[in-house]
Amino acid sequence: MKPLNPRESRLVAVGILIALIAVVWLGIFEPLIEGFGERADTRTTLLETYSRNQRVLAGIPLWQAQLEQQRMTAGRFAIAAPTEALATEQLKSRLTKMASDVGGTLTAIQDIQDGVPNGFVRVRADMQMTLGQLYKSLARLESEEPYVVVESLSVVADRAAQTGHLGPMAVRVEVSAPIRISQPS
Repeated sequence: MKPLNPRESRLVAVGILIALIAVVWLGIFEPLIEGFGERADTRTTLLETYSRNQRVLAGIPLWQAQLEQQRMTAGRFAIAAPTEALATEQLKSRLTKMASDVGGTLTAIQDIQDGVPNGFVRVRADMQMTLGQLYKSLARLESEEPYVVVESLSVVADRAAQTGHLGPMAVRVEVSAPIRISQPS
């Protein structure tokens, strides 16, 4: 093999130097710099988590006060009865009283079992009433305690189409309410 001339030996030396610098850079400095960056990202994430956790912990007294308020007002949102059947009867009697108080006529009332979640009762009532009576009955359902959920409301006013005057309408309403099983005192 022929010896390298000075120009070629310098090129080989520069190539070896560049390869050595690349190996040192890729093997030592780049992982070290990336490690600093990863630790900085981890530190930022941990500080954000710490800050969020501090806000959560600061909110605990407020949540406890809200929980106590909800415990005190729970009776406003559920029918208290010893059994589910008695809760259903309470809801039925409420609808019956409401219909008679506003001047409507209750034609049928029944409890519904299908599709009712645990801890709830649902009742369907068929009534004959005028528009004003319907408005008053819905206002009572909305404002009287324990609060109930009107699941569905259907109104049939076919007499108005026949006579041209607004008369009694056939109204079907489904009402549900949560129940709270209470021991008789």
